[in-house]
Amino acid sequence: MKKMTNYKFLATGIFSIAVFLTSCSQTEQEEVVLAPEAMEAPKLSAKVYQISDFYIETSWLSGEESRSTKSFSSTGTDNESWYDKNSSGYYTMKSLATDGNRTEWKEIEESSLTNGKSMIYKAKVESIPENGVTIAQIHNRGNNVNRPWLRVFIDDDRKIKIKVTTNNPSNSSGTYQEYTGATYSQGSDYILSITYNGGGATVKVTTSSGSTIINKTISPSSSWNSYSNTYYFKAGVYTEGDDKQPKITFNYFYFND
Repeated sequence: MKKMTNYKFLATGIFSIAVFLTSCSQTEQEEVVLAPEAMEAPKLSAKVYQISDFYIETSWLSGEESRSTKSFSSTGTDNESWYDKNSSGYYTMKSLATDGNRTEWKEIEESSLTNGKSMIYKAKVESIPENGVTIAQIHNRGNNVNRPWLRVFIDDDRKIKIKVTTNNPSNSSGTYQEYTGATYSQGSDYILSITYNGGGATVKVTTSSGSTIINKTISPSSSWNSYSNTYYFKAGVYTEGDDKQPKITFNYFYFND
């Protein structure tokens, strides 16, 4: 007897396989498109510190009134009164109390504000001097620069603010533009991010739950045109003085250049 072929069954099977292969192909294409977007927002994890591109600078060793600084390896220094990776694995910094003293991570390289560089960290300031404390800066290594372009600070009214130098930084005195955010509660976690973009910078500070404290995109005035390639980041405590030693504890610190 001649064997009969079930064409209906065969056609159904071929159609099912075709649908399956088409579905797989579409899924693979979607993954290729979505994967780069997913890479743009990596999970930020506690106790991760990308600080190899920074050194630690402090005035602690010079005494209250001197304010002269010394620099050390950010990763090779530990168990100091002013800089310590504590028993829980978190980095802490302290500075002397007098106005102008500091302990900070300071970026080694400098660059323009157009390269997309970013710094993001989570921290809490556990001791705030009566006149406030600076917690992040964009400074500049150009010739005769006397002050940062931008600094983020907790003021004497406990609001987080951004202060921007608007005149030539080589001048003996500065003129400023100030932006005011929400009140900060001492000892609470905040997340600070600064990103270079298009010749300016976006500064955002939020609570750990995501509520915005301050969020500004700022560009330098034309007075900074001669200093366009020598910007760098700083983060830590730079005190405004004078009654107590400021202290900050970092939960994580990410840097992308």
